[in-house]
Amino acid sequence: MNFAHYIRLIKFRYHISFIFVILGALILADGPVYTIISPLLIVYLSFNICLYGGLYTLNDIADIESDRRHPKKKNRPLPSGKVSVQSAYFFAFTLISIGLAAAYLYFGKSIFLLYVFFILVNQIYTHIAKKMPYLEIIANSLTHPMRFLLGAMLVTTRIPFFLLLAVLFFAFAVACSRRIIEIKAPGWEARSILKHYTASKLAALQFVTLSLTIFVLILDYPAYLAWYSIDIALFLIFVFGAYLPGPVMKFYKYSFLN
Repeated sequence: MNFAHYIRLIKFRYHISFIFVILGALILADGPVYTIISPLLIVYLSFNICLYGGLYTLNDIADIESDRRHPKKKNRPLPSGKVSVQSAYFFAFTLISIGLAAAYLYFGKSIFLLYVFFILVNQIYTHIAKKMPYLEIIANSLTHPMRFLLGAMLVTTRIPFFLLLAVLFFAFAVACSRRIIEIKAPGWEARSILKHYTASKLAALQFVTLSLTIFVLILDYPAYLAWYSIDIALFLIFVFGAYLPGPVMKFYKYSFLN
């Protein structure tokens, strides 16, 4: 058994999304920053590595046939046969069980239930929403405000509704950029859902979400003005930067086409 193949199933390249957990904790923390370092570390290990490592593995099992038809994804551990489906199931359920146990033991019922909700949303996306144009983008985006909420729950009982909306709009626009990259890449036919999208329609949706983000900023003004400024700056970099040759486009291709 080559353990490196199992490490690839955890998809560390996706762990940049943990920034939403960190931001949720930082923005809403009332005490010193150093007090949230330990909880964030435990969340990273239990959530990103264990819970989502297991979920990514289950997703790869579900996608194994379409990945075999893709010129690059066919080299992933499961479609290439380097990891068996039976071993992948065992690996996934072990990681998920450890993640859930750690959430309950360290943080209690509320965060444990949020972890369970992540599993539910992920499985709805994988087995239902993923086959429906545009709904699959929404479902894929939902977990990002949930990550922000996870970070917030480490430090407060307040639910930052407008901030969650801003994160959702950003995540939706990034998901549209991902689809634009995918429909232009060789082998896109391996995912039949992509034939329902055009770059122009996805770009129009991105402009709508940017407008909605600015509207939310106005509604919530002057609260969290610095955060909204960062959010809009990230929007411009990671959403519209995907249209230009350079590091952002390379990041998308590395993250989602390999």
